[in-house]
Amino acid sequence: MSSSFIVLSEVPIDASDAMTALGYLGLGPEDDDASGEDAPAAPHRVRVVVPRDTDRSLVAEVIDALGMADLRGAWEAIVERARRERTEDSARADADAVLATVIDAFERVGCRAEGSLSEDDPLPAVRRLLDDCESQAVVVFSDPQLLEETFAQDWAHKVEDELHATVLHLYPGSPTIGTS
Repeated sequence: MSSSFIVLSEVPIDASDAMTALGYLGLGPEDDDASGEDAPAAPHRVRVVVPRDTDRSLVAEVIDALGMADLRGAWEAIVERARRERTEDSARADADAVLATVIDAFERVGCRAEGSLSEDDPLPAVRRLLDDCESQAVVVFSDPQLLEETFAQDWAHKVEDELHATVLHLYPGSPTIGTS
């Protein structure tokens, strides 16, 4: 049985992150074996959206880094803003790189993946995909965002609150489920 779902990612992921998502969604290989079907399962279809973020809040970025005891990350955020290094071109290049890793990760675990970049707000793109998707599940990959998650301003909360979709919020490299 084939299924489809949506991935909204702000960060690069690898194949183990894709497997974690599939496992939590009940679509992992061990779940296919339990069904008792002899026919090979059709690949899951993954629709990926990556926001091209050019207007990140410096205060939120610094608070998030400090909340994770990442002094270097906080300093780099300040230095980047002081040099005005975050341009449209660099934001697009960063988003293109994230999109490539997410598609590659899901393809490496046997899924059919396709994706696109959205402007700063990915919710309209996710809404369109939800209208055309058999599952109303959205997997959101992000780094922990202390400030945004506390005040429900991260993409996982926004997808759940505004689009009324089921959200699985994951942090790359960790089996921990985020808040939403």
